[in-house]
Amino acid sequence: MDNVVDCLSNAYQDFFTAATNVVEAKASTNGERSAATDAALENFKKKWEAFKLACDQANEFVDTLKQSITANTSYPVNEDMIDIFDHAVHVDEDHEEN
Repeated sequence: MDNVVDCLSNAYQDFFTAATNVVEAKASTNGERSAATDAALENFKKKWEAFKLACDQANEFVDTLKQSITANTSYPVNEDMIDIFDHAVHVDEDHEEN
Protein backbone atom coordinates (compact mmCIF):
# COMPACT_ATOMS: atom_id res chain seq x y z
CA MET A 1 0.00 0.00 0.00
CA ASP A 2 2.85 2.38 0.79
CA ASN A 3 4.18 1.83 -2.71
CA VAL A 4 0.83 2.84 -4.24
CA VAL A 5 0.69 5.98 -2.09
CA ASP A 6 4.30 6.87 -2.88
CA CYS A 7 3.74 6.36 -6.59
CA LEU A 8 0.65 8.55 -6.56
CA SER A 9 2.35 11.21 -4.47
CA ASN A 10 5.40 11.29 -6.74
CA ALA A 11 3.27 11.48 -9.87
CA TYR A 12 1.29 14.36 -8.35
CA GLN A 13 4.45 16.25 -7.41
CA ASP A 14 5.86 15.76 -10.92
CA PHE A 15 2.58 16.94 -12.44
CA PHE A 16 2.46 19.99 -10.17
CA THR A 17 6.08 20.87 -10.98
CA ALA A 18 5.36 20.54 -14.70
CA ALA A 19 2.36 22.87 -14.35
CA THR A 20 4.53 25.39 -12.52
CA ASN A 21 7.13 25.16 -15.28
CA VAL A 22 4.47 25.95 -17.90
CA VAL A 23 3.39 29.06 -16.00
CA GLU A 24 6.99 30.17 -15.55
CA ALA A 25 7.83 29.55 -19.21
CA LYS A 26 4.79 31.55 -20.33
CA ALA A 27 5.68 34.38 -17.96
CA SER A 28 9.28 34.51 -19.17
CA THR A 29 8.11 35.01 -22.77
CA ASN A 30 5.30 37.44 -21.90
CA GLY A 31 2.78 34.84 -22.99
CA GLU A 32 4.35 34.35 -26.40
CA ARG A 33 4.88 30.90 -27.83
CA SER A 34 8.48 29.75 -27.79
CA ALA A 35 10.55 26.60 -27.78
CA ALA A 36 10.64 26.82 -23.97
CA THR A 37 6.85 27.03 -23.66
CA ASP A 38 6.38 24.21 -26.17
CA ALA A 39 8.82 22.01 -24.24
CA ALA A 40 7.13 22.88 -20.95
CA LEU A 41 3.72 22.06 -22.39
CA GLU A 42 4.94 18.77 -23.82
CA ASN A 43 6.42 17.81 -20.45
CA PHE A 44 3.17 18.88 -18.78
CA LYS A 45 1.19 16.54 -21.06
CA LYS A 46 3.49 13.63 -20.23
CA LYS A 47 3.26 14.28 -16.49
CA TRP A 48 -0.54 14.62 -16.75
CA GLU A 49 -0.76 11.21 -18.43
CA ALA A 50 1.55 9.69 -15.81
CA PHE A 51 -0.55 11.20 -13.03
CA LYS A 52 -3.77 9.86 -14.54
CA LEU A 53 -2.17 6.41 -14.80
CA ALA A 54 -1.08 6.56 -11.15
CA CYS A 55 -4.63 7.54 -10.16
CA ASP A 56 -6.07 4.65 -12.15
CA GLN A 57 -3.64 2.23 -10.52
CA ALA A 58 -4.50 3.53 -7.05
CA ASN A 59 -8.20 3.18 -7.84
CA GLU A 60 -7.64 -0.41 -9.00
CA PHE A 61 -5.77 -1.12 -5.77
CA VAL A 62 -8.68 0.23 -3.70
CA ASP A 63 -11.15 -1.82 -5.74
CA THR A 64 -9.04 -4.94 -5.18
CA LEU A 65 -8.98 -4.28 -1.44
CA LYS A 66 -12.75 -3.79 -1.38
CA GLN A 67 -13.26 -7.08 -3.21
CA SER A 68 -10.81 -8.85 -0.92
CA ILE A 69 -12.57 -7.56 2.19
CA THR A 70 -16.00 -8.57 0.97
CA ALA A 71 -14.82 -11.97 -0.35
CA ASN A 72 -12.89 -12.94 2.78
CA THR A 73 -15.52 -12.22 5.38
CA SER A 74 -17.64 -14.89 6.98
CA TYR A 75 -20.36 -12.40 7.83
CA PRO A 76 -22.37 -10.07 5.61
CA VAL A 77 -20.56 -6.83 4.89
CA ASN A 78 -22.58 -3.76 5.65
CA GLU A 79 -23.03 -1.60 2.55
CA ASP A 80 -22.07 1.44 4.63
CA MET A 81 -18.56 -0.02 4.89
CA ILE A 82 -18.28 -0.08 1.11
CA ASP A 83 -19.65 3.48 0.95
CA ILE A 84 -16.85 4.57 3.28
CA PHE A 85 -14.30 3.27 0.76
CA ASP A 86 -16.09 4.96 -2.12
CA HIS A 87 -16.30 8.24 -0.22
CA ALA A 88 -12.59 8.15 0.59
CA VAL A 89 -11.73 7.70 -3.09
CA HIS A 90 -14.05 10.54 -4.13
CA VAL A 91 -12.64 12.85 -1.47
CA ASP A 92 -9.11 12.19 -2.77
CA GLU A 93 -10.22 12.81 -6.35
CA ASP A 94 -11.84 16.10 -5.31
CA HIS A 95 -8.66 17.10 -3.45
CA GLU A 96 -6.54 16.42 -6.53
CA GLU A 97 -8.53 18.88 -8.62
CA ASN A 98 -7.72 21.76 -6.27
